[in-house]
Amino acid sequence: MHPLSRRRLLLSATGIAGVGALASKGAQAFSTQNDNAEVDALVRNRCTAQNAYHAELVADLVAKLKGHSQTEIEAALATARCPICGCPIA
Repeated sequence: MHPLSRRRLLLSATGIAGVGALASKGAQAFSTQNDNAEVDALVRNRCTAQNAYHAELVADLVAKLKGHSQTEIEAALATARCPICGCPIA
């Protein structure tokens, strides 16, 4: 009988464990999740001219920057993006 080397033993053990893991359940890299109605509505209306959510983001940002110069506020608004659709908010 030939003694098993450490490398052969580890390769055999990982191979058996890998096959067992694959056989037990499928890949779960992606999953689906149902959005709520509010998120669905925001995504559908993300780039419309009358987007109320973007107006709220602008108002919140202006309120946070109260006390800064108008130039600084305009610069911040120019670079701000919507966290949902990625569009500029102003």
